[in-house]
Amino acid sequence: MSKKQFLRRHILIIGKLRKKPADFDEIDRYLQLQSEIEGENYNLTIRTFQRDIKEIQSLYNIDITYNRSEAVYEITEDANEERNERLFESFELYNALNVSDNLSRDIIFEKRRPLGTENLHGLLHAIKNKLQIAFKYEKYWGENKGIEARNVSPLALKESRYRWYLIALDKKDGHIKSFGLDRISDLEISSLKFNATENEKVDSLFKYSFGVTNDPGMPEKIILSLSPGQGRYIKSLPLHSSQKEILSNDKEYRIELMIHPTYDFIMEILSLGREVTVIQPESLKEEIVNIIGDTLKKYNRKL
Repeated sequence: MSKKQFLRRHILIIGKLRKKPADFDEIDRYLQLQSEIEGENYNLTIRTFQRDIKEIQSLYNIDITYNRSEAVYEITEDANEERNERLFESFELYNALNVSDNLSRDIIFEKRRPLGTENLHGLLHAIKNKLQIAFKYEKYWGENKGIEARNVSPLALKESRYRWYLIALDKKDGHIKSFGLDRISDLEISSLKFNATENEKVDSLFKYSFGVTNDPGMPEKIILSLSPGQGRYIKSLPLHSSQKEILSNDKEYRIELMIHPTYDFIMEILSLGREVTVIQPESLKEEIVNIIGDTLKKYNRKL
């Protein structure tokens, strides 16, 4: 069996058991069906399945155990669920791309700039080994826009809005900042170590953030009213991990968030247009109204 088949079988087993526990015969029948659909061979014996369980635990930190009372196998621990989801998503995309002989005909790609992922490996190495780095960075906004030299202590990598960002302590002013990987060039990894205590602050910094803008202040309770149609999108892809549904009917979908209403979040609200209304706080409502008013002035329209 090739490595691709091997990994794909793991993903199929995990996907099957994430939906609901199953006995070996059910898993075996499911793998046989997928083998027919994909033209591959994912069939296995009970001995092979037991080996797969051990390998799944080792590779993904997912524990699959046998529930004797129900006579089924089930996932009892998934320590890195979010990371694993992205790994599986990437593998599924890779798998799908390999199926098509003519990508230009079967798959339509978004035309966009590279995401700077060529530096991912080097940055991860520096983060894990607590090594200071230097690079050139292109700044789009502010008085100092242009390309600047940066020296930082890399703390973490963060994804936001389909882009990757480096979270790092800027040596110039001692502030933790985010740097888009697509704007980083000439990366240099030094042999100088830095104090690792800042790494512990990263999760807490972004707990109440939308995107990559962090705010040292207290988060606010934000209530949004959405159209039922837009609500279905927001329900399937939440705006933030704190999102709670507080009303859902054929006229309105209302949610509550506990976040910092940063510029990134305001831009997201504006992108939803008339499909969303800010209920609270009043300060956010006023900010949205002011931005819309300024925009209308450019078109000589009254609010």
